[in-house]
Amino acid sequence: MSATIFEGYDITIFHLCTPDIAHTFAMKDPAVGMMASIVRIGGMMSFFFVVLADRYGRKPILSITVLGYTLFTLATALSSGVASFTAFQSAAQVFLAAEFGVAVTMISEEFPDRSRGRAIAALHMIAILGVTAAGLVYGAMSGSRWGWRGMYALGLVPLVLIAFLRRGMRETARFAALEQARASSGEARPPFWGGIAASLAQFAGPYRSRLLVVAALWNSIGLIGGPTITYFTLYARRDHAWTSDEVGTAIILAYLAGTIGSMASGFLMDRVGRRSTAAAAYLLSAVGMFVLFRSDGDAAILVAEVATMFAYQAARTATSALSTELFPTEIRATGYSLTVQVIGQIGWMVSPLVIGNLAAPLGGLGNAASLFAAGPVLGVSLLLLVPETRGRSLEALAERARKR
Repeated sequence: MSATIFEGYDITIFHLCTPDIAHTFAMKDPAVGMMASIVRIGGMMSFFFVVLADRYGRKPILSITVLGYTLFTLATALSSGVASFTAFQSAAQVFLAAEFGVAVTMISEEFPDRSRGRAIAALHMIAILGVTAAGLVYGAMSGSRWGWRGMYALGLVPLVLIAFLRRGMRETARFAALEQARASSGEARPPFWGGIAASLAQFAGPYRSRLLVVAALWNSIGLIGGPTITYFTLYARRDHAWTSDEVGTAIILAYLAGTIGSMASGFLMDRVGRRSTAAAAYLLSAVGMFVLFRSDGDAAILVAEVATMFAYQAARTATSALSTELFPTEIRATGYSLTVQVIGQIGWMVSPLVIGNLAAPLGGLGNAASLFAAGPVLGVSLLLLVPETRGRSLEALAERARKR
């Protein structure tokens, strides 16, 4: 859960501080979009750490990632220009995304089939603690001499504490059993690059269609996350004259709604299924974001931001469940990373850059961002290609793919 708290805090800092960072470095909309896109590339590079979880285990990789994230968060707070800020934040995202990917993998492997959806939802829900912490201190911090740098520095103490506490974690039972079987047969681990090649080779066979479809789902919902998280605060403060406190309150309310969305998603996934839950969340997120960036009234913008985040987090929770359930233990972390953090991040990465460059020609940031509400509508049709996983064991789901 600490992995999710840090993700919530980190995303909220970027969500809140974009105007402050843009002011510090004298950035216009296209430059903000470029920065957000480059930072997201770091999350895509997390693949090279997550894949190690299928080689050396979930526990050691989760312990290493928190140390790397701590180091580059400190470096971000001390960055001297837009180039160093972007580089350090991109490096921090490598470790943060890897940390979250391994955490989701561990949860999916450790919980019973009947409650796996709710467990993954709980992992997403706990992000509200990090979000609330960031939202509560933003108003005071943005007006101080520390500014956005202080927001990054503030997270260092809990990061060090968690790095210490994680020493007591245990390995997942499924991976431990896999390792025991390997050791009993006398099979040696392949060389690092050979192991990656062997893992990827499996996706050229029975798991290829699953990988492509789930990655496409993440891209469709990423067209909500990228624009909203990158541009909402800039849109509210610059284009609608909101104050820092008003934006901070809006973000807390939005992520509180997102927590409820994750909880509702977990409940529905274990009762009506993953696909139906995801479809409803995708459609609501599309409507919410379109209204958000096309509204002029403060009340309408606030309600739309809250509704968008409710649906976006519900959609992420449902898609996360599918991303871990559709691959076998030996390549589960690799499959999650490829679908969620590499191929599945292209939409999230590209959308801020495109919006930043379209804002002026289309007459405003809101007009450009609202176009991307079409993304999850396309995602709904892709859900028809995904097998329902509710109540089925991970082993049975893997066997079904092998027989196809």
